[in-house]
Amino acid sequence: MNSTKTYITTSIPYVNAAPHVGFALELVQADAYARHSRLLGKDIRFQCGTDDKSLKNVRAAEAAGRPVADFVGENADRFEQLGRHLQISNDAFVRTSTDTRHITCVHSLWNACARNGDLYRKNYEGFYCVGCEQFYELTDLDDGRCPEHGIPLETVREEN
Repeated sequence: MNSTKTYITTSIPYVNAAPHVGFALELVQADAYARHSRLLGKDIRFQCGTDDKSLKNVRAAEAAGRPVADFVGENADRFEQLGRHLQISNDAFVRTSTDTRHITCVHSLWNACARNGDLYRKNYEGFYCVGCEQFYELTDLDDGRCPEHGIPLETVREEN
């Protein structure tokens, strides 16, 4: 058996809505690759999950008139159930807001960065597209609009 472990993962989708056929396709493709690799005797860890922390999720919950945690939890459950219905062979399903494995790893990384002096606070302001969950430079914009969505961007200021 190969001693090198291979990690396979899907994107971690935002849970601002129910899963769609595009994500189902991604699950099936990743699963096919994982199963094929295992048949070849490779040591595979196949992981998927959801990104529960995003402005997109918060705004979708607000638009639905629902508490964010409830809205996100229900949609995350739907993503997990999709994998079960498709009989995906993943080793783990990780939710970024509730999975203790994720929380432990984030704390470990944060503490290691703090010990090494790699953390500092700084204000950042930029042009932000909620749809892309991305900041853009003015030079990347099409007449001040998101190049993908064609909408005006928000100016967001945050401390990180």
